[in-house]
Amino acid sequence: MTTVEFKRTTNKITAFTVHGHSGYAEAGEDIVCASVSSVVWSTVNGLKQIAGIPVEYESREGFVSCSIPPLSETGREKADLLLESMLAFMQELSGQYQQFVKVMEV
Repeated sequence: MTTVEFKRTTNKITAFTVHGHSGYAEAGEDIVCASVSSVVWSTVNGLKQIAGIPVEYESREGFVSCSIPPLSETGREKADLLLESMLAFMQELSGQYQQFVKVMEV
């Protein structure tokens, strides 16, 4: 199972961690894993390259974590759009594939 954890501080997402493998299908054919990976990397790249936010992230096999630094109001608005969109996508995916994706907010 893939677990996606969103950390909130004062109602704002300040970090997320994704770990595990969905186990939906064999590697290379796992549409759940591909969906999770796509939205994770789209969000990280959007934060860095589009919003210009210097996020810190770590990636290794079956694991990605990303931390959002303190931001100006404008930067925070951009980060919120990307991060809340990621959360909404993950919740929808988890609803469709409950045995394979778990989403938590801490």
